[in-house]
Amino acid sequence: MNAPHSSYAENYLNFTRIFSSVRVCEEDSKIRIPEKVLRCVWNDQTLKKDELCTTEAESAEVIFPGYWNFGPGPDFKNAAIKINGKLFEGDLEIHVYSGDWKAHNHSSNPEFDNVVFHVFLWKTGKDAISSRPSDLAPEQLRGGHIFEFELKHFLKKGILQLANELDMESYPIMNQFNYGMCHEPLASLPFEKLELLFDSAGDARIITKMERFHDRLILKGYEQVFYEGLAEALGYPNNKQSFRYLAENLPLELIKELIPKRISTDEKTLHVSALMFGFSGLIDFKGLDLSTLPTQDQSYFESLHELWDHYKPHLPTSSLSADSWKFTGMRPANYPYRRIAGLASLIVRHFKCGLFEDFMTSFKKQTQMSPQKGYAVKIPKKIYEFFSIGGEGYWNLHYTPGGKLLKKSQNLIGPTRSAEIILNIVLPIGLIYARSERSAELESSFNRLFQSSKTSGDNQLLRFIKYYILGNQDKMTALLVNDRKRQGLMQIYQDFCAQNGNNCNRCPFPDVVKQYFSRE
Repeated sequence: MNAPHSSYAENYLNFTRIFSSVRVCEEDSKIRIPEKVLRCVWNDQTLKKDELCTTEAESAEVIFPGYWNFGPGPDFKNAAIKINGKLFEGDLEIHVYSGDWKAHNHSSNPEFDNVVFHVFLWKTGKDAISSRPSDLAPEQLRGGHIFEFELKHFLKKGILQLANELDMESYPIMNQFNYGMCHEPLASLPFEKLELLFDSAGDARIITKMERFHDRLILKGYEQVFYEGLAEALGYPNNKQSFRYLAENLPLELIKELIPKRISTDEKTLHVSALMFGFSGLIDFKGLDLSTLPTQDQSYFESLHELWDHYKPHLPTSSLSADSWKFTGMRPANYPYRRIAGLASLIVRHFKCGLFEDFMTSFKKQTQMSPQKGYAVKIPKKIYEFFSIGGEGYWNLHYTPGGKLLKKSQNLIGPTRSAEIILNIVLPIGLIYARSERSAELESSFNRLFQSSKTSGDNQLLRFIKYYILGNQDKMTALLVNDRKRQGLMQIYQDFCAQNGNNCNRCPFPDVVKQYFSRE
């Protein structure tokens, strides 16, 4: 493998510079329609498009329905719709009832500030979300000025029939609107050039991550920066910033300074957990009533509070509060409580030498080197699971404080997240370390790790990108055999699709492919 500082990566950097089901409730006789049904309908545009208009009777032409948002915020990002002949672009939110906008408090949520279009099945009440001047220009439409659409008038079929016909498990992937305009020029490239594009973009992605860590490593050292990166990865995507703030302002050196040296591992984990839950602002656990808990659980939470009261005077003031953390839009197993508990366990597990040092020691021991080939010929499975933490203590069988008991143990940090930490944190920091030590052997081992097919699999976003950029063409997706190539595809999406709001009409990528990679 070419090292990530190869000319291929430089070529890519130059290249970028060039340019649930329906439910009927008998009690109130209302039909319950999951919002996802409406998202699918809008995504596929199964509408009478020639008749489409706003609730103010303004003519509308959907140029682009927007791209399906995988994270928090509006349902679709960067939609483009002509209203009375003027083109407006912005985010789009979908509800079953128009009143759900206020019920969900979107007006007070900054993530919805760029919503321009509000789509719903049924209108409730008389008032629109906001009024708009009649002569409003497209560039003035931001933050609260919203065009509304009541879809019940424009469905091609009845909503129940559409819901029955939809295969919602396949969304948001298997539909025509998730194909971009780039898969055709990419399909025309010889495979060796397509592989070169993926590899060089993947290398460029690692270079970018290395640059992000480089100066911080000089200022703070490997252990602290690695800890910050690890915490950030545990919070990805919804609580990334809160976890990073936690790690930056509750540094490892301070934790080690405060924790008593001569206590057991279990006690040490309890102490570190108290520091982290307290500093995170989650120590009150949503007003948990301890009297309702079993004795053992009462003792756990009481100990956390007592320890936090002891440590709090010795710590800087934290700006984190319970409101800083997001719980919606994620699996309960990934709730911040469990991630913080997992991070505390990792710190204690590597308390003596440090997270980064222990990983490097293990990596050097377990990586087998080939004198002939000059790189590691085998990456043991243990490496990918190095940061896994099984179910421990109270959070072993709970998602929430005071919540019901789970049927079986749940990992605090699973193998998949551990593998993602390897890819996104270990690899760039490890390469910086290898180069600082001038160890070609170690660098080759990390390069081999990057070529591995084991580090990470497909997530929802990557599956979407395969459809969007590659048109889900088997011949092209079959080339994504390792992390280097998969990361390259994600970097292409970030550099072009995301930067252009997934608006193919103004994206230079197809033309750049033809001009740059198609030439002999």
